[in-house]
Order: sequence, then C-alpha cells, then structure tokens
Amino acid sequence: MSASTTHPDITRITSYWFSGDDLTKKWFNGGPQVDSEIRANFGDLVEKARAEQLTSWAEQPQGALALIILLDQFPRNIFRGSPLSYSSDAMALDVASVAVAKGFDRIVAHLQQPIFYLPFLHAENLVSQVAATALNEGLLSRSEPGEGDAEYAGTSRGFFTSHSNCILRFGRFPSRNKVLGRKSTAEESEYLKEHPSGF
Repeated sequence: MSASTTHPDITRITSYWFSGDDLTKKWFNGGPQVDSEIRANFGDLVEKARAEQLTSWAEQPQGALALIILLDQFPRNIFRGSPLSYSSDAMALDVASVAVAKGFDRIVAHLQQPIFYLPFLHAENLVSQVAATALNEGLLSRSEPGEGDAEYAGTSRGFFTSHSNCILRFGRFPSRNKVLGRKSTAEESEYLKEHPSGF
C-alpha cells in the first residue's frame, strides 16, 4: 500500500473510533453496546491484524493508527475479561514505537495522537511507562487552550501517572492478575481493595 493510498478499512476504523460526542467514554467506558459494535464490525480485522496480515498498514500514519487500534484498543472490547484482551499488546507496542520514531504521531490530527501512546501506557515495564508519560506531556505542550485534545491531555496526566506509579510499585498491573491467572501478593490484594478499578 503506497503512502498516497488509504485502504477503505483504515478509514472505516478511524472514522468509527473518532466519531461521537464523548470519545473518552467510547474508548475507556463504552460498555456492552460498544463491545458488540466492535465485535460485529471489526472482529475480522482484529484477527487479521493479530495474524500479521495487515503489516503494510504501518507504512503510513493513518494505517499505523488503525493498526494500533486493532491491536491495542479493540481487543479490550472484543475479548473483555479474557487473557486475549492483552495478547496483542506487544505487537501494538512494536507498531507504535516505529510510528513514533517516524513522527507519525505528529502528522495525524491532535485528537488522534493519544492512540499512538496507549501501547506504551499498557506495557508492564517502567521504560515504556516513562516513554508514555513523556509522549503525553509532549501532546499537552502542543495543544491549544480550549481544544478538545488539550482537555484530554490535561485530564490524562493523572491517568498516565497512576499507571506509571503502579508499575513502579508492583512491576505489573495487579488489576490484570485474575484474568491472566497470576497470584496476587498480599500488598497487591490490599491495593485492589483500595482501588477496585486497578488505579
């Protein structure tokens, strides 16, 4: 796929993910209705992405963006409550790392830029968490006051900090332990009592 060509499915993915009045609700608290929509409309593309059949998309900004959505975001909806929801995180991080190195995150619309940073945020290692925080701060510095993306970046600061603090403290996200079949330590169990959402 050439840089001048955008696959129709790329446009379909990004149009869906960035349309609506409350994007952060769709992205992070969509619920069963959004899960069902994504499963019905994009489940086949998620499987293709997980099978590395869409790697050419990563060659251009919108394609890389759509591929990250398929590997990092949609699995959390389609496979909610299953280990599969995290199983393509490493693939998403690889795509995001190359895309950010190429500056793709700065080419797309401001509203789309945070998606490039979420694979770093979702990684259970401190290096990726430091990168996630730095990238989000960069987005905040590039946002104009009053822009929707500026509001997102501002409110997301605490979100990013809570993730990095969790990795700094535990080396992993305790909220994933049950789904992944990991035994929680006593400290993690106490933490989850205080923070049921995981953060």
